[in-house]
Order: sequence, then structure tokens, then C-alpha cells
Amino acid sequence: MLRHGLCVAASLCFLVSCGDDDSSSAKPDYEVRSCDATSEGSVEVQDSVSYVCHDGVWLRQDGQGGVVGDSLHKDSIGKTIPVTHEDSVKVVDSSRVDSLSSVADTTKSSESGVEDSSGNSSEVAYALKDVKIMGLFGYGILESKNVSVSELDSALNTTGLSFLPTVDSRKGSYSVANVTSEKPYVKVGVHGKIADVVHGVTLSMKDTLSVIVGGSGKNLEANINVLTFLKSKYMEGQLKKKGSKTFAEASKKASDAVWDMFHFDKSELVSVDSVTSIAGIDPSNAALLAVTIMMQAVINDSVANLWKVAADVADGSWDDSLARAKIADWAFNEDVNDNFETILKNVERLKLGITPPFEQYIRAFYRAELGIPACTEENGGEVVFSKNPYSVFYAADMSDVSVTTERFFCNEKTKAWREAMDKEKDTYGFGVGTNGEIRQGLVNAGLLYSYNASSDNWRVDSSEVTVNAFFVDKSNITDFVDIKTVYEGIKADEKVIFLLRHGQRDQNATSKEDGLSKAGLDSSKAVGAKLMKFDEPMRLGASEFYRAQQTVIGIALGRDSVFAKCLDSVFAVGGDTAIAVCRDSAIARSRGQDTLVVDTIPELNDDWYMIDRQLVNQAESDAGGGWEATSLYTYTGAYSGENARINAYYNLEERSAELIELLYNKYKNQSDRFIMLSSHDKLMVPFVAYCSKLRINMNIKNGGTWINYFAGIAIIWDKSGNRRYVAFKGLKDAYFQGW
Repeated sequence: MLRHGLCVAASLCFLVSCGDDDSSSAKPDYEVRSCDATSEGSVEVQDSVSYVCHDGVWLRQDGQGGVVGDSLHKDSIGKTIPVTHEDSVKVVDSSRVDSLSSVADTTKSSESGVEDSSGNSSEVAYALKDVKIMGLFGYGILESKNVSVSELDSALNTTGLSFLPTVDSRKGSYSVANVTSEKPYVKVGVHGKIADVVHGVTLSMKDTLSVIVGGSGKNLEANINVLTFLKSKYMEGQLKKKGSKTFAEASKKASDAVWDMFHFDKSELVSVDSVTSIAGIDPSNAALLAVTIMMQAVINDSVANLWKVAADVADGSWDDSLARAKIADWAFNEDVNDNFETILKNVERLKLGITPPFEQYIRAFYRAELGIPACTEENGGEVVFSKNPYSVFYAADMSDVSVTTERFFCNEKTKAWREAMDKEKDTYGFGVGTNGEIRQGLVNAGLLYSYNASSDNWRVDSSEVTVNAFFVDKSNITDFVDIKTVYEGIKADEKVIFLLRHGQRDQNATSKEDGLSKAGLDSSKAVGAKLMKFDEPMRLGASEFYRAQQTVIGIALGRDSVFAKCLDSVFAVGGDTAIAVCRDSAIARSRGQDTLVVDTIPELNDDWYMIDRQLVNQAESDAGGGWEATSLYTYTGAYSGENARINAYYNLEERSAELIELLYNKYKNQSDRFIMLSSHDKLMVPFVAYCSKLRINMNIKNGGTWINYFAGIAIIWDKSGNRRYVAFKGLKDAYFQGW
């Protein structure tokens, strides 16, 4: 007896016999399976009529594989039914299934044609006839029972008809036999859980991996993986074009396009359709694993995940530069930080066999995308950056830090890139210098390097005096410019500290508690009114003196177009109460400007350059006054140093550099871009003189004029630490015009 399937005790079986039981010409009986879960989708043929097992019922099929009704009575199960001859009974793995309500019961079918309502018979042109489609989808990391097989029309739209496949989730395979369709294509999709070899976890796929099946032949292989998914998406665009290529031509073009999109060498790789595993020694296995890894790396990225990439390539090219750069950046960063080893261990835990050298293919991708060469003995010591403007490692040249300060160094011993150290990138290409020569770092502009001829070596010179002397010399200050010009010239990547002398006070108002005069308050407002270009509020700071604090408050109020009411309150009420009034005033906050003095800085008091107040008093008596003593100290070095007759003041260069570093370090990491600080004349005169290399003459002992209110120095720096100093004036005159 010929058996189709197993008949076990728990199953009902029915027998099919040929002709009369007593006839000597009768064929043996055939045992036919009951329709249950084990035979779901199977087909039995009796007297040239096919029946499909569906939901516990044998349903009669039409000539195209659709079902037309319950034609085999349930009472027949387990009984012997005659058949014409042995070949008329056949079993297939699955069949075409449609909704029962969508197919008329009166439809007749045969192998040769379909009878229409007039009784005439016409030939049916099948694009696919009795075709078996099969393939692998697991390739070691995907587990699923959810495989769908759907009919597609010539426009690649689903028709609503589907085929029931046989799925082996353990082996990661599927098959569907006897596929017969008038339509040219079938889509096979799989959805399930996938081993994420990058992160070492198991994830549910967010969408379906699918492939298009078509072409000629009785057996069509359609493997499902990342490569074939991308290929099918590319083919969609090809097949929809007017005058499109044949399926085979489109398939070949799409396969090549997938290898090309990752910059792989096609000459050493097989067709994308033939790659079935991420394990093995074949280069194509390594390529599949490499692409799988790169797609998993950005699985949650809104731009570069697999589904976005697939949608993008449907038009025939992967033209999303940002997505490509994101994947390349990830790959390069992993390589630089030796993280491929972790991925390798994650793959090996799957115990699939030999793990192929996937690293070379990932490197091929990021090198092409980022413009970074291989690290070899020949280019050992080279420092590079990405030339891709979409990359997070991009730089237009070595000194460009608009995106990043990271650069990469080729270690000729390991033949691997690593992140370059400051000295390696800052001095790259410096060559030989002159002994004691100072140069600015190429990448970290805030770092300076001096050359030692005896050791032929550039070393970091981080002393405050050296650093600030370099930037003072580079700034080349010769005169004051208007504060508005300086303010409006601040670049988007720069920050600035405006350090200025406070506004006018009454001549005898010299205590810490004394405030500004009416003219001083009005002038503060006028200075603030110049600083309207940028919306960002200013961070305010001042010495411990009330007049210095009032100065920056007035500037803040002046930045508002309707400052008058609050300003009048400041003058009328005075003291701490005035600050409270302005702080609570909606008018004063119309630009979002906080009128509170956020920072009180004792170092900005008038004694910053003084070693000892009593010795300063002696120097002032000796020089004929406070301005006179300050002038002599600043411009001649008098009253300073161990050899001075009265050693009352610190070294000008050292103390000025210390002040700059104090303020720079206080604010360089703050979010505020504009900082307004107020100090006093006996600090500002030496400081302005230092920053201008004594070119600005405020030496009243030698024809100079004392500094005016609201004049000072702007300390400006960018994200790389590059600094520049500018002398500015808030009023028309930078030099004191009298009380």
C-alpha cells in the first residue's frame, strides 16, 4: 500500500481504492490522511479533482489553486473510495488558499482550461505553474515560524491570494509546492526574533524581511536575509520602470547593486541570492555577516536602520548621505576602539561554525565612505580625519574643529588606527623648528608648543605667561574700537567676556557701598542699548563694589527697548531695593535678560595688581598720587620686583596672565555666550596696557590719558581654545574726559 503521510493511532485515516475490490485488474487501496493540524495545507487528488486540507475540512480546488467549497463529505474519512489509477493520487506540501466567500462554488476547473458561463473552454496563461519555491531564512540568527507567501501582480501589488508554506523554524527553511498563478511574481516574507550580534541580545524584528520571487523553472530558490531584502527592494524599482528588464536581468543588476552600495569587490563574491549563512570560509559569508552587523548597529536609528535603507534603495541608488555616514561612523569608531572582538564573541556564542573575517568588509565600507585609508607600515605615523561632511569625524583640514577635534593616528606596529593624542595631531607636519620657537596647536589652538633643538622635539608649553603672551602678540591691539562693533562681530562658535571699567560715580563716592551717579546710570543704559543684535541674555558679574554691580545691571536694562521705568526705579530707590525692583520687573525682562548680578568676583576689585595696600600707599605718596603710581608701575616697572625700592605690585605679565586664565577657566565651560563683567580703573589700566603690549598709552606721567568709564578688554575664544583680545570703548571716548 502506497502511503502519503503517517497514519497514527491518534489520527483518522481514509482509504482510496481503484475500481471493484473483487476485480483482478483493480489497483491497491490508497490510505488517505485525515485533515488535521499535521496535514494542514496538503492536497489529495481523487478522480482528477484536487482537495486541500484547510481548518480540518477537505476543500475542493479550482483549476488555479483556489478553493470552491466543502466537496468531500466528512463521513468519507476512514472509508475506502475507488480511484482510477495510482498516479491520480498525489500529495503536495501546500496549496493556494483564498477566502471561501470570494470564489463561486459553480466554477469548474481542469488542467487544460476554465469553463466560462457560456460553456466555452479557454486556455489559461499561467506565469507560474506547479512551481516549487523554497529557501533559507535563518542563516544562523533568525528564528521564526511566521513565513508568508503572497501573490503579486505585475505592478508588485498583492492580490489577496496567498500560499501555505511548510516551515522548519529550527533549520530556518521553508518550502511551498505546486504554486500556480497567472500573476508573474510571488513575495515571501518572514517575521520573527533575531539574534543581535552587535549588542548581544535577542530582538523581535520591527518589520518583515521579504523577497520577490519570479522567473522561469519548476524550482525557484529564494533565500531571505539582509542582502536579499535590500536586493528585492532595489528590484521593485527596476521592475516597475517602463520597458523594464526581465526578472533575471533585474535580479543580476540588483545583486551587483547591493555589493556596490557597500563598496565590496564583486569579483570575489557570489550572487546575493546564493549567500545562505553568516558562517563559513567563503568571502560571501563574511560579506553577509558584515552587512548584517552594520544594519544591526543602527537598528533603532531613525535615518539609518535597515528599513529606511531598503526604502531608499528602491529608486535604484542609496543616496541618503547622512544614513551612510552614520553607519560608517559607527563602524570606524568600533574598529578604532577594538570592539570588533566583542562582536566576534557574540557570533561565536551562536555556535554556527567558522566565523568568517567580516572585519575586512566593514573596513572596506567605512574607508570608502569616510575617505580614510588603510593603516599600513607605509603610512605609519599619519594623522587623518574624515573627509565626509556628513560624518561626525569630519574636518575640512587639520585645524578645522567646526564638527570635532578628534583625529586618528596610524600605529605602524599594529597597523590599526587609534585616536590621536593632542601632541600628535597638534604638531602634525610641524617639522623642524628653531630653538625656543612657539607654535599654536593645529587642532587645540589653546595649546602652545615650543621647540627644543637639542632633542629635536616639540613639547607643550602650558605656562600662563607663555600662552597669553602668544595671544597678546597675535591680537596686535593698537587702539580702542566701539563695543557694538566687537559685540556684533562675535562668531557663532565664539564666546566673549567683556571686562570694563564701571560707570561714572560722584567724585567723592569711593566706598564699596557707593553707587553710580545719574549720568553713570544713563550711560550704562546707553551702552546696553548698543548690544541688541543677539537675543541671548548676558551673564552678569562684577567686583564687590556696588557701583560695579550697578554698571552691569544698567547695561542689562539698556538692552531692553522699554527700560525707562525700571531704570528710573533704580535711581530713585537705590541700593538693594533697586535690584529687587528690577529683578521683579516684567519690563526689565522683555528680552529674557536677567538683571541680577549672578557672579560677585573679588578678584575684580581695584587691588588685583597690589601685593600690599600699605606699600601701595607708600608708592602713591612717592609718585604723587594713585594714578601716577599705577602709571609708573604699568609702563616702567617701577614699584615691582625684588630690586624695586618699594615692591608694592606684582609682575605685570604674570599677574595679567593669571587674571585671564582665572576668567577664562571660570566661563569656558558655561553655556552663556556673552559675559559682562565690571571692574575698576586701577585694574583696567594695567590690564589694557598688558593686552596692547603698552601700545595704548594711559601713562599720565608720560603724555598719556587715563582710561574712561566703560572702556576695557574683550576676551574672545572659540571651541578649539583659540583666543583673541580686543580693546573696546563703550562711550564716544575711550580716555577720561574729567568729572
